[in-house]
Amino acid sequence: MAAHQLYFHLAWTTLERRPMIDAGTRDFLNDFLRRTAIRERAVAIAILQTHVHVLVRSGPRVDLSRLVQLMKGGSSYAAGRLPGNRLGLRWAKEYSATTVSPKSLARALEYFAVQEEHHSGEGIPR
Repeated sequence: MAAHQLYFHLAWTTLERRPMIDAGTRDFLNDFLRRTAIRERAVAIAILQTHVHVLVRSGPRVDLSRLVQLMKGGSSYAAGRLPGNRLGLRWAKEYSATTVSPKSLARALEYFAVQEEHHSGEGIPR
C-alpha cells in the first residue's frame, strides 16, 4: 500500500454555465484530463454539458492550482481546435477543490457515477 492516499475532488464549470460540452468534446476531455493528470492519476471523471468533476489521487507534493490550470487551460485551447467543434470551450475562472478521505472514496465514486441523474437535463447523449 502506498504511504500517501490523498484524493481531491476537483470541479469547474463552463463560462456562464453555458452548455458547451457535446459528445465529441466529452470524449476529448475524458482523454485529455486523464493524460494531464497522469502523474496524479485520475480515479474518476464525470463530464456534463456545463461542468466537469475529476477525482484525482495524488502524492503529497502536488501543485493543485497548477494541475487545474493545465487541465482547464490546455483543454480549452485544444478543444477549440477540434474539427467540427462549433461550441468552443471556455471555462469559468473559479474551481472547487475538496479533499476526499480514503474511507469516503466509495461514496465519492458513487457520486461521480450518478452525476447525469443528479443534474438532470445536463447529461450528454452517448
